[in-house]
Amino acid sequence: MAVKRIAAETLIELAVETLRKEIQPILPSEHRYTAAMIANALEIVRREILMDGETACWNLLDEVYPEGDGDMKKLALDIRSGRVNAKTVPDLHKKLRAIVVEELTIRNPRFLKSRQKQN
Repeated sequence: MAVKRIAAETLIELAVETLRKEIQPILPSEHRYTAAMIANALEIVRREILMDGETACWNLLDEVYPEGDGDMKKLALDIRSGRVNAKTVPDLHKKLRAIVVEELTIRNPRFLKSRQKQN
């Protein structure tokens, strides 16, 4: 008999659902916030699994540092110093925004939706 493998994101989804619907309601009130934090952390991990959350970041780093020697810390320093700017990297602002949007899609999608409605 073959055993069907359940995908990690599905397991996490089931764990969150069980935590929120069955466990959290019966916890003493002083532990419900902790359970909510755990559920939120699991949801972030699930979204990270489902999305390749660093595509925009790697695209920009590869463009700025074609030799592969750059990271976000170096990019930040180079932007602050003026070595990297809108003249050296066309659409720099747009590419940085894409990184933030990608990160918010994983970490805080509700906030992102609220900001997109405002714009």
